[in-house]
Amino acid sequence: DPVAPGEGTPTAVGVIVGLPSARRGSTGVGPIRARQTFEALRHGGSRGRFGPLTVSFLKQPSWSKAEVAYAINRRVGSAVERNRLRRRLRAIVSEQSASLPAGAYVVSTGPGGSSMEFDELKVAMNRALEKATGGPSGHSPATGDHEHGAS
Repeated sequence: DPVAPGEGTPTAVGVIVGLPSARRGSTGVGPIRARQTFEALRHGGSRGRFGPLTVSFLKQPSWSKAEVAYAINRRVGSAVERNRLRRRLRAIVSEQSASLPAGAYVVSTGPGGSSMEFDELKVAMNRALEKATGGPSGHSPATGDHEHGAS
């Protein structure tokens, strides 16, 4: 081609504009971004603990959804183990997003969290959320039956 190529990055071809269909229209949960929210949680949030999981909660009725942060200590294990645990916790929280009260949540875990099976982690999260929020966290009846049988 005798014409010199243009400068800069070429225009993208075939890019789909908009969000993926899985994210479109869902309220879900978002990350905590404001420093003031972390400060308010530290000074006035309620806490719930079950096993190695701790959930801090600060009710925010004016918010449209829950905002969540994850605090996973280095004592939990290597970066690979901590990231795996964070992904598992995110999956559990996103499953329950519709039933979570609007507010800020910090989910933290100690070393025992990485050795738990997913179902055990789910039960621990449900119980910690119930204690922190003062009510049921929207778990399924099957999970509820399992919890009562394990007590």
